[in-house]
Amino acid sequence: MIWLLAALLVLLPETEGVRKVQAHLLLEDSGAALQQAELLVQQFPDSIEAGIQLVQALAVGGFEERALATWNRLTLKDPGLMNRREVLEELAWGVLKKGTESTQQGIRLSALIGSYLTNDVRAVPVLRRMMRDSNAIIRSVAIQMAPSYRDAALKDEIERLMVEEKIWMVRLEVIKAVGALKIRSLTPALKQLVQSEKTTYEERHFAIGSLLEMYETISPEEFLTLAKSNRAGLRHLACSIVAHLQVTWAKEAILNLVQDSHRDVRVAALNTFALCYRHKTPVSEAKDILRLRLEDSDPIVAITAAWVAFLMEPSWGEPFLAKWLGDSLPENRRLAAAALAAAGPKGVTLSEKTLQESADPYVRANVALGLLGHRSNVTASADFLYEFLQTEKRMWMWDSRLNPLFQTLAPSQIRHVDQIPNYPEAIDQMTRLQLVSMLALVDDPRAVPALKTFLQRKGWGLTGVAAATLLQEGDESALEGVRELLSDSDANVRLQACLVLAFYGRDETVLRELQGAYAGAEHEKKLHILEALGRIGHPDSFSFLVSILNEPFPILRVAAAAALIQSLSR
Repeated sequence: MIWLLAALLVLLPETEGVRKVQAHLLLEDSGAALQQAELLVQQFPDSIEAGIQLVQALAVGGFEERALATWNRLTLKDPGLMNRREVLEELAWGVLKKGTESTQQGIRLSALIGSYLTNDVRAVPVLRRMMRDSNAIIRSVAIQMAPSYRDAALKDEIERLMVEEKIWMVRLEVIKAVGALKIRSLTPALKQLVQSEKTTYEERHFAIGSLLEMYETISPEEFLTLAKSNRAGLRHLACSIVAHLQVTWAKEAILNLVQDSHRDVRVAALNTFALCYRHKTPVSEAKDILRLRLEDSDPIVAITAAWVAFLMEPSWGEPFLAKWLGDSLPENRRLAAAALAAAGPKGVTLSEKTLQESADPYVRANVALGLLGHRSNVTASADFLYEFLQTEKRMWMWDSRLNPLFQTLAPSQIRHVDQIPNYPEAIDQMTRLQLVSMLALVDDPRAVPALKTFLQRKGWGLTGVAAATLLQEGDESALEGVRELLSDSDANVRLQACLVLAFYGRDETVLRELQGAYAGAEHEKKLHILEALGRIGHPDSFSFLVSILNEPFPILRVAAAAALIQSLSR
């Protein structure tokens, strides 16, 4: 009994010291916590627990290098410490905090993304600070992340940016965030954007989208105020609200707007009629409604009206759509092809005819995509798309500016953005990858070599992340082709295949290969490997990721810290 009391007398001061360190950390008094932890280690130099308290105090206090050095010494004594998740989390947060204060844009951006992925309340002040960053890309990314946290401080920052932000690219993200966060106090500002003649198409489009997030219902009085406004943007908004809420009592006003003087309003009204009222409208009545619009002087309106007529009765709408499919202007032909692709199963017969007869490869590509979506004429459609991928050298994009219901594959008109290197090239490759994913969706055996071609490319600015994102449109079977590439003779292809499987499937079987590839990989690939390990989130990565926290390159340390926190949270 005497020896037990003696042991308790020794342990009690240590236990009390640990309690004091934790109390200071809880009160966010990092200076006092560190002072207490250092005294504790001096008093109990051989104590693992005292050392752990010092590691945590150092990490919180911003002394990441000392924290890591102390941790490394402790784990040499007791390798089992790699299972102390709370300590690993503090180490990782210490690195991330240091990263957010870096003068280098790439490091701050990586630290921002890492903080966001933690889903921890400690990310909120990081997001708020980054929304005030001097770099437009970092502000833009932080704004996109804000709706996931929905914190009041972030909403206040969005309100400030709605007034003060001047960079167009960032303003678009602010407008979207207003809707995602449902900041109703900014509804008047959004309406002002919608009705202003100075507003760009993209700003108006996003402002309408954000306003739709605010509306759960609309009274007839408010709707009519919008529908009869002398501002085209507000009339456009009225149509969008009806389509969004599937309002049943607004048909008469929508039919009036079909004859509106403004092109965008006529298109929006035609879209709303197609989505909400065509099923309960007799064809004879629809012919009276659409008669003038089928001959509209604006091709976009006329093509939209032809699409509505086709949905009502294919034999009625087909001559009008067929005329536009053969128009002399390529942009009209391609919009008509996208409209036909959006016509559903009713458009299969005309699509098959167009695929055979059109001389415009973009027209054929758009109808082929529609046919694949309906699993019709799969062989001919896949054959053409594969050839198109191999032979068409111009850059591509998806264009929905003319009508948001029609996604048109078209030659790229994307301009360079100073803040985003190789932006047109990146959009082109994402678009091409989407076509490859369509081949994978229909189990075309050429999807694997086509994907391999993309994975072998160098310097195109995308990784397995892009392929994985696009493969999500398929199902698990789409990954089987990627797994075939794990045994490819090209090490780069094997690595990219591992990245795809990690990002999309969180496939733990590629864990060892990713870790093994890290040492010999180029700097950029090392970043992607760390991101992939975080995506998988397996405890077997803890030790490896902690070792990377000692890397001489800050951005790799930050990426490893982000991956470690993601792994700890699973």
